[in-house]
Amino acid sequence: MLAKEFEDFLRQNVPMIEYSQLSVEHLDNEKCIIKMPFIPQNKNHVNSMYFGSILIGTEVSAGVLAFYYLKQDNHNSTVVFKDVAGNFIKRSETDTYFICNDSKLIADAIKKAAKTHERVNVTVNVIGVTDLSKPDEMISDFKITVSVKNK
Repeated sequence: MLAKEFEDFLRQNVPMIEYSQLSVEHLDNEKCIIKMPFIPQNKNHVNSMYFGSILIGTEVSAGVLAFYYLKQDNHNSTVVFKDVAGNFIKRSETDTYFICNDSKLIADAIKKAAKTHERVNVTVNVIGVTDLSKPDEMISDFKITVSVKNK
């Protein structure tokens, strides 16, 4: 139920999430998996996943983990993204899953920001795959910096 709660929050507060029709496929203390469907609004002119849709999936997979820990620990913090860098490894011509396994880094940053009342930046890794049973066959590999500050 928690994944659905975050998905609803995102759809209400970020219209692009609703437009792209992504979904939270998995969320726990270890990782977040976001599914970006291969539908017309997520395709580009060569019939593969649009660059912007890949970035949305990347951002949301890290962001949902951050909100998950904020809610769990009841912290009054804000989360933004400072920068992103990555590689497109191959074209995606089907539904794509974005996986962030760096939950501990995010949780630690949130705790540190709450304790120090300073902005804390942590860079996490997000991969894109088309088959969850083959995580080594990536379509994208991104680093995104999660920036947390206690209010």
